[in-house]
Amino acid sequence: MAKKTVVSNGDVLVDDLRRLIDSLQPEQPITDEFESREDGRDTWYRDQREHLSGWLSEYNSPGAYGRKNPSTSGKHFYNHFRCVAGLIWLAEALGEDPQVLNGAVAKVRAAPANPSSECAAFRRVVPWTRILELIEQ
Repeated sequence: MAKKTVVSNGDVLVDDLRRLIDSLQPEQPITDEFESREDGRDTWYRDQREHLSGWLSEYNSPGAYGRKNPSTSGKHFYNHFRCVAGLIWLAEALGEDPQVLNGAVAKVRAAPANPSSECAAFRRVVPWTRILELIEQ
């Protein structure tokens, strides 16, 4: 039996979050539709599950990006990750309501076209507290 993800003090350890992510379905229709409209970027990952899992595997170390302040906080990760497709995928894979996700995607598309603004627009609709609720369901 898989270890349950432990939510404590409004946070989740990145190792627990990664383990949970690895158990989720990689194909998610809203995320897949969102990414199909993006320009053809060449990436090291096949899907957002692999992207988030890979990112989190190095999150509590300097990793490939030379992090100066590694963290073990899932909340920190969610609030600083700069790939909106990954955030959409996480919420969708955890079971967020499709109407909420479609509304969030509309906000993303209306935001300035840069990763920080797009992610901020998404997080205003689906904040970390909602991700925690979805994890606990």
